[in-house]
This record gives sequence, C-alpha cells and structure tokens, in this order.
Amino acid sequence: MIIGDSKGFRMSNGVILLALLVLLGATSATTQTVKSGLPHPEQPVDRSKALDQFTQSVQSRLPPGSPISVRRKNYIDDHIFGKMKRNNVPYAALCTDTEFLRRVSLDLTGRLPEAGAIRKFVNDADPEKREKLIDSLMATPVAGLRRRLSTPYLERWTYWFGDLFRSNDGHLNKGRELFYDYLYSALLENLPYDQMVREMLTATTRSNWTNGPVNMLARDYINETDDSIINNEDTYDQWAISSSKVFLGINVECISCHDGQGHLEKVNQWLSKKTRPAFWKQAAFFAQSRLWRPFGDYSNFALTDDGKGYDLTRKSVTRMQRYPADVSPAFLLTGEKPEPGENPRAAYARMLTGNIQFAKATVNLIWAELMGVGIVDPPFAFDLDAQSTHSELLDALAKDFQTHHYDLRYLIKLITKSSTYQLSSRFEGEWKPDYARYFARHFVRRLPATQIWDAICQSTGVFTEVPILRSDRKVKYVQSMIDPDDLSGKGMKPLADLLASFGLNNRYSVGDDSGTKGSVIQASVLLNNPLVLERVKAQKGSRLFDLFQHEPPHSNSEIVEELFLATLSRFPSEQEKGIAVKLLQDYHTQGAEDLLWSLINRLEFGANI
Repeated sequence: MIIGDSKGFRMSNGVILLALLVLLGATSATTQTVKSGLPHPEQPVDRSKALDQFTQSVQSRLPPGSPISVRRKNYIDDHIFGKMKRNNVPYAALCTDTEFLRRVSLDLTGRLPEAGAIRKFVNDADPEKREKLIDSLMATPVAGLRRRLSTPYLERWTYWFGDLFRSNDGHLNKGRELFYDYLYSALLENLPYDQMVREMLTATTRSNWTNGPVNMLARDYINETDDSIINNEDTYDQWAISSSKVFLGINVECISCHDGQGHLEKVNQWLSKKTRPAFWKQAAFFAQSRLWRPFGDYSNFALTDDGKGYDLTRKSVTRMQRYPADVSPAFLLTGEKPEPGENPRAAYARMLTGNIQFAKATVNLIWAELMGVGIVDPPFAFDLDAQSTHSELLDALAKDFQTHHYDLRYLIKLITKSSTYQLSSRFEGEWKPDYARYFARHFVRRLPATQIWDAICQSTGVFTEVPILRSDRKVKYVQSMIDPDDLSGKGMKPLADLLASFGLNNRYSVGDDSGTKGSVIQASVLLNNPLVLERVKAQKGSRLFDLFQHEPPHSNSEIVEELFLATLSRFPSEQEKGIAVKLLQDYHTQGAEDLLWSLINRLEFGANI
C-alpha cells in the first residue's frame, strides 16, 4: 500500500522506484535569481543562454532518436539554413514524430496529445502528415453551428492574449468576461490583427461592462493618490507606454520620466535619443478622451471622447512633475501628426498599425511564443538602431504579414510548418553556445503553470472543475478559465497556491516570464503536493483505473506503454520498459501508481521538447 508521510512524501517499497526515478531523470530544479530594483532597466537579458542550458539538460536525458534529414519548406528555412550554411554553423536534424506531435499540440492547443492520437500519427505514412496535423489542430469550422464553437486552439490563444493585455477580474470585474468573449470571437473569425488593435485603441463606451474591446484601455487606469478619481494625464501616459510596448515592441517607460540621453545609451541607443516631451506627444493622442467612473463602482468605467487635452500642470501620481512643452500629438516613430479634423486616437491607431514596426513586433512576439526566444529578444525591448542576427528574416516576416492582411493563423502556420520550428533539441556532435542565436536546434521550454497542471490532469485522467466567476459554468482545464481570478472561488485555494508556485500571475505586468524559471519549490510540489499525489492513485474514473478494468485485460507491458504515451508523449525505451514492467509485476497497482508519479516528476514531463 502506498502512503504519504507527515511531510507529504510519497512512500514506496524503495529500491525499484528509486532506480526508476534515477533512470527516468526526476525533475531537476534550478534556483531563481531575484533581480534588484534599479532606477533604469538593465541591459536586456539574453534569454537564449538560459534556454540553451535548459535544453542541454533535458535533451541529455532523452533516449536516442533516429535522425530525420532536414528539407527546406518555406522562406523561413531559406533564411535560417542559408545563414548557417554561409557561416559554417551545423544544425540539428528534424525532431521525431512523437516529439513533433507533443510540441505542436502544446504550442497550438496547450494540451498533450492522447495516446491513441500518438499511435495513429506515428503509423501514418503520409509525407504531409505534419502539415495536415497543424491544419486540423487550428481548424474552427463554423458552418451550421447554432452556438459558439469551443476548441482547445481558441481557448489556448484567447488565454494567451488575455495575458498579453493583462485582463483580470480585479481591475475590470464584469468587463473581463466581455473582453474574453471579444478576443475569443476575434480569433474564431480570424479577424485581421490590425483591425483588432484599431478596435481596441479607438473603442468608446458608457460602461466597459457592456463593451468588450474598450477593456484593453480601461485596464490601464491610474488613480489619484486617494483613489477618488482617475488621473487622466497619468492614464494617457500609461496608454502610450502599454500600446508602444505591446504593439510596437518598444518600452518607452523610461522616457516618460526623463530624456533618454545620459541614461539609456547602454540599454537602447534609439531611445537614448528621445526626449520626455516627445513621449508626451505620443501620450497626447489620447488627450481628447476621458476615462471615468459614472456609477462610482471601482471597476465600471466609461471612456468618452470629451477630454480637455493634455494638462502639463496636472500633478502626476506616478512620475516626476511635468514642465512646459509643446504637447501636440506626434507619432514617436515618424513625427506624423493627425490629419485636420481626424480623431487623435483614431489617428494613433492608424499610424501604429500602418507602421512596419507594428508588423515586426507582432511576428516577433508570435515567433518568441513558438520558438522560445524572439528574433529580437526580449520581444518588448526593440532597439530600432540595432540589428539582430536574423534582421532580414524579421523584415520578410513583417512584410509577408502585411501582405496577408495581418492574418494570425497564416503567421502561426507559416512558422510551425517550417523545418526551423521542427528541428530536434538533440544535436549530433559538439554544441557551441554561439549556435543558439542561429536557432540551430529547438529550444526546450518549461511548461507554463496552466499547461503543467492541465498536463497532470490529462495524463492521470483526474480533473478538478474550476467555477467561472459570476456564472454557472465550470471548466476542466485551467487554460479554459477567463483569467487567474477564477481560482478565487470556493475550494480553489490549494490549486491556486500550486499554480502560483509555477509562476501563475495576476496579470499585473506585460511579459511576466516568472513561470518559465525552475525552482526548488516546483520540484517539491510535483513530489509532495496532495493534489498531485491524489491524481496518481488508481481511483474510479482515473486513467489507471480504466487501464486495470480494460477488457480484454491489458498486459503489464501495455499499461507501461500507455502511461509513457499519456505523460511523455512517447514510447518507452527498452531499458525503461524493462524496469517499469518489473515494477508492475512486483507491486501491481502500487507499482503502476509509483510509475505514473515518477513520470510526472521527470524533467521531460514539465517541458515542451
């Protein structure tokens, strides 16, 4: 019988399980460095180095795979492999079918592939099966539907955009449901991204509880110090900062407080030449608008176009006091001003989405989400005076995105169907750190908090229903939530605490990647947390229970194979199978539970290979 001691550690009959854990490679944690607060941003961190180290750690524990030769499939490959050829940089082979299926399923849907789907895909001899799989995972057929379609692809990417725009209940209350529905419908319809952004930047309403897209701007209010009313000048500044960061990839927060000269030369050459008044001109595009609370409710906002202009004498809550300057609206990238009679916010939305930097920032952001790091990285730290290793590719992607009318699905398919995306994380021969910036192999990434928990539930077959606030709806997958505040419901605290240990945040900052860093706490949670230990038991309705009740009865070998497919999305090696089968032979149910627990604690389980 398997029990837990007073500290929650899972107990077993010892020697065989210990050998299995060593063989399979239990989760290895790395400590998380805490950054010290500085008055100005540090030099942007090269995230590829950390990912490269993590990739090396994970791939060294994987069983060997049969190399698959690389064939160029589109212009992404021409750029990437052409540059490596010119610079004599070797690159990895393509990943295996099982690795590809797991990778693309997590990237496109946020979920693991099921065992039956893995077997079917591996046995499929169609040379175009990878391309067809991508199309099927992203398919959203609407013909003949009487209610809104629900698919893992739509839920995964709606949640991702919710993170990007920091939609949460604490700031928006009922507005967050409408914003979620707006984002979901835009993705379902495949609304051109430039149109989507213009709709958010120009929205007006008497209440954000009746209008979806207005909640992007409503989210970024700045109150007076006593929280009595909104400080509109500070709010205009915040809108300029957020829109520049999210839609242009440029973090202008520093020049909202002071000129760039003498402060940003080591951080961003382009911004070091910009002044604080130039930032005010960017913020002034919003100054004919007014965000206010018509009903006194803290999170019920009206956004109307009856603002009184950018008042430099208004005391700032968040920044140093402003001083006299010309604050007529002018676009920071070009100096362009609104046309006579043109609504300034509409002009800003037009200039922003029409500028090539908008396309560059968008394709780079999607690239970073699918590839681990951006062509420019971090994705919100563009220096327009700097060149990246693959600047030509970024230009080509941006122009192609424009040509295809800012089609997000086209962009995602273009990247995932490339051989560049499908490279293995394994590398034959000597790996040199400098190869990383060429994307010479695929970066292995840690699963975000939502995906790690959904993977635990999906692989064990034991789910916890999460109630959606202010509704009768419940969801099995946390990635199906509207936002993390849904975990504030009754009985949800243990799960909320678990997810917080894996970096789930309350959407207070753009680009929060805390969940991508390993920690001792994360390793301890997988080993000891009661929510995890409960799910590996052979209880009614679980995967293990169903495997044991199957008719005709499964052999121990078949059960082992099924558990490997359900957790790691691959077949066990002969050595792994031998140890695991013996565990089931000697301890049967307990052995199967120990095996499932050990697989969840494998470093490979919590990674996107």
